[in-house]
Amino acid sequence: MPKFTLDGEEIEAPAGTTILQAALSRGKEIPHFCYHPGLSVVGNCRICLVEVEKAPKLVIACWSPVQDGMVVHTQTEKIKEAQNAVMEFLLINHPLDCPICDQAGECKLQDQAVEYGTGVSRYTEPKLALAKAVDIGKHVMLDQERCIQCSRCIRFCDEITGTGELAFFQRGERSQIGVFPGKRLDNPYSGNVVDICPVGALTLKEFRFKTRVWYLENTPSICAGCARGCNVMVATGTQQQLMTTRGQQDDRIKRIVPRVNPEVNGHWMCDEGRLSHQRLDAVGRLEQAASPAGTPVEWEAAVERAAGQIKTAAEAGRLGLVVSPRLTTETMFAWKRLLDALGGAKVGVHRIERGGDDALLILRDKGANSTGARWVFGEGAAADDVLGAAACGEIDTLVVLGDALDPEDSVQVTEEARSRLQHLVYVGSFEDAAAGQATLVLPAAAWAEEDGTLVNFDGRIQRLRRAHLPRGERRPGWRVAADLAADAGIEMPDWSSAADVLDSLAAGVGPYQGLNEEKIGMLGVPAAAAATGA
Repeated sequence: MPKFTLDGEEIEAPAGTTILQAALSRGKEIPHFCYHPGLSVVGNCRICLVEVEKAPKLVIACWSPVQDGMVVHTQTEKIKEAQNAVMEFLLINHPLDCPICDQAGECKLQDQAVEYGTGVSRYTEPKLALAKAVDIGKHVMLDQERCIQCSRCIRFCDEITGTGELAFFQRGERSQIGVFPGKRLDNPYSGNVVDICPVGALTLKEFRFKTRVWYLENTPSICAGCARGCNVMVATGTQQQLMTTRGQQDDRIKRIVPRVNPEVNGHWMCDEGRLSHQRLDAVGRLEQAASPAGTPVEWEAAVERAAGQIKTAAEAGRLGLVVSPRLTTETMFAWKRLLDALGGAKVGVHRIERGGDDALLILRDKGANSTGARWVFGEGAAADDVLGAAACGEIDTLVVLGDALDPEDSVQVTEEARSRLQHLVYVGSFEDAAAGQATLVLPAAAWAEEDGTLVNFDGRIQRLRRAHLPRGERRPGWRVAADLAADAGIEMPDWSSAADVLDSLAAGVGPYQGLNEEKIGMLGVPAAAAATGA
């Protein structure tokens, strides 16, 4: 590998690595706008200029590969003068409206103007007026006047989605970004252009002017929209006592953005997953135990009643369980352990399938933990078999573990099956159809309200993290199982957190062997590596 010197430090980098990539890998900042690690290199913003000894002029770091013996400087006066000039050009027509711009707080131009600009402009002519608040797609709004022509969004649509909706139009100082006539930016990944825009030119309609980013608390987690398990950052509001806008005073989820994981989703995520948090507030949420549905009852009384019904049915061999494939593996394991201790039950995992697989990220299988469910309950566990047994009168008590993300994806209990059931115990988050049919309801935490792990389609074990506390009496599914076990007289481990359940899971489910939260880490671990301890 070639060795070169960067600001007096000798660095070794793989052949083909650019100066910018090598610097960033060492934690050394070189200003840049057009460069993005997930896109091709075009070198059009020109602010990543560096000085290479023996080179006749400054070179752009994003385009120039390192060479053996190369000596690179990034802090000379010549470089600073060039960067000041580039920044001055970028700001000629850019509006200085940072206080009202939705990108404020995350704007690379704002940050780098402070760091690499002079603070003075010699341009005295009127700024070029371009269109504001242009509706270019289902989820994306364009403010043309803020665009600095970095071309990231164009390259994304050309290279990643292959849909090519965006382009530059006109020339020179009149150049502007826009969609081709008759087209709209409606591809399934359109929200990514907002993430990669370094300024406030492209904004997400669903987040636009909802809150300031410095009022957000970000939690690294996993998208539960499909079996891909994209790594995401979940942003919730923080309770600001002095804020007057209601939407900024609660801790609800405000947005979801992708988190880089080269092994799963790279830099991207689909729009369906990005906006999946909207489903959490689409219908009523269960906050209190009820028996039957709609009739509140004390938690302890509801758990005691449910434990008695489940225990009696299990001992008679007439208990059924239907499981959502979006529940954490910890919850599934806790219920499996409870049922085994009671004498067993007929278990089925609900299948959630829509559309088809695409060439990028989207999968037909919408069960974020379908693989984990197979590991815990076995390959043949199907919800239809359990519901069929209920319709035939083979089961008189059915427990439904409802979906943790979308009420529309919860299991539908047929009228025939419901008519033959004595007891229908629903454990879930939403006032959905199954909850409405239940004789007893126990509220459980939804996605982003509990810690745990999910296993994607590829067998990668990843950590789901709690972004905010459950409201009311909701609690994690594994905690509900533990409470029921205590009332049923079943001895269970003294779990006090998802990490405790994971320890038991690692001892009881092969692919989890030897794992803990630290070993799973921020990016997850393949099951093969988990099983071998690699």
